[in-house]
Amino acid sequence: MKAPNEYGLLIERINRYGTEYVEVKLTRREPDRDYPLGCSSDGESFYGEGVPKHLIGLNLDGLGMRGFVSDTDAAYIAASIEYSDVHSMDERKLRRMVKTIKKVNDRVQKDEAREPGDKFMALAAALKLSFAVERKGKPGPGTPQWRWMSIVEGRNRYRAMIEEARAEVAERKGLKVA
Repeated sequence: MKAPNEYGLLIERINRYGTEYVEVKLTRREPDRDYPLGCSSDGESFYGEGVPKHLIGLNLDGLGMRGFVSDTDAAYIAASIEYSDVHSMDERKLRRMVKTIKKVNDRVQKDEAREPGDKFMALAAALKLSFAVERKGKPGPGTPQWRWMSIVEGRNRYRAMIEEARAEVAERKGLKVA
């Protein structure tokens, strides 16, 4: 029997049209791979063989957190844990999305998670995620290098990436960061 995949959070800093985003997306890692992969939509089809039992029946595809740095005051505007970039939908998938987001939001409320790092931890705890990862260096030719971390290290790196993005925007706009 094949070893189950591990599931975790990919942390990315992205500039879209001049706006600095710091995002967290669910990802998975197969036992014999050294890079993150996308998640199946329901834990039963396509990649279902390697899905841990506690994730079967949930919808992981597109789940994460998306936030950006405001050009006005260099504040980090963090969205809630949500689905984004979902490219198809049917009734079965929608039911699984509702089940998943309810499970995550219940954990956010239980943990009284307010700031992005606390929400990061609540998301990881709700789904029993085992790692965080970020791409080292700029995407481009060749194989990217990945920095694999524990969930706690990932939370700290996520917070640091937010502060780095805020500082860069503040410097570019001539603002003070509080």
